[in-house]
Amino acid sequence: MNFDRDGFYREVGLRVHMQRKRAKLTQGEVASDLCMPRATYANVESGRQRVPVDVVWRLAVLFNMPIHTLLPEPIRDSRSTATLPGLAGTGQLYAAAGGVKVGAE
Repeated sequence: MNFDRDGFYREVGLRVHMQRKRAKLTQGEVASDLCMPRATYANVESGRQRVPVDVVWRLAVLFNMPIHTLLPEPIRDSRSTATLPGLAGTGQLYAAAGGVKVGAE
């Protein structure tokens, strides 16, 4: 499975940036709520910083929104239906060339 890690974090950063602007908060205010330096938070918004899951969760709480709205959707590809290891029989995740397919076949 191919994964564009840099593109993923840029997209997360863009989504976080848009939600911060919508909430009319400064980077400093959000960084303070997350107990992190403003420069670190600025790197999250620019996509230069990997975002730990707990930070994404706390951002969703801060912005009062579902966590999944801060994350890009997986690329869906119907060319492969091989289940991912450890998820066999769940009918929810399937390995796909170039991404992950979510949902039943």
